[in-house]
Amino acid sequence: MNNPNLANRDVNLSSLRLKRLSPAQVQRIDDFLDLVGDYGEVHLIMQNGELRYINTIESHKAWLNGERRVEKSQTIS
Repeated sequence: MNNPNLANRDVNLSSLRLKRLSPAQVQRIDDFLDLVGDYGEVHLIMQNGELRYINTIESHKAWLNGERRVEKSQTIS
């Protein structure tokens, strides 16, 4: 999931004045954001003022393409 708006962006991480994260951690977080794609979450877990864990949650549609959703008035047998 590469963002075309950021593809040509030249950012020097040292100019960001990071307070809690290293440039390597920022890169790792970005890698996880790319991994979860369009439907997912990335959670940053801090412990004692430092980044301790990065948790990812992937979401998937409950139905496949072409499957029909069940209307509220319908029953499933």
